[in-house]
Amino acid sequence: MSFIDDNQYMFAWLTYFCAAVGCCVFWWKVTSFVKNAGWRDLLRGFAVVVLFTPWYAGESSEFYAPAIVVLLMDLLLEGTKSGMKGGVALIFALFSMLLILTIRQILRNRSRR
Repeated sequence: MSFIDDNQYMFAWLTYFCAAVGCCVFWWKVTSFVKNAGWRDLLRGFAVVVLFTPWYAGESSEFYAPAIVVLLMDLLLEGTKSGMKGGVALIFALFSMLLILTIRQILRNRSRR
């Protein structure tokens, strides 16, 4: 039993990672019906960012949690004045994703010409 107690944090992340991969596979199937590649990539990118962006859990930087969970817990327990630490991480990740998709779309359009 001590093996499970010692590695509880890693087991939790492994379980979360497997569930997030399953959600992404399902989302890829759902968005495969979207004809426009730009919108399809945007929808898929939002799912990946929301599911896979980690952030510090609590005051210490020792443990991480999904940023969306940190954001929701901050909003529920501390209110909007808490600083929304997970929200900052999500906004930065979403901005990075939008920047990458914009560059990808520009390169895709140039290659068609």
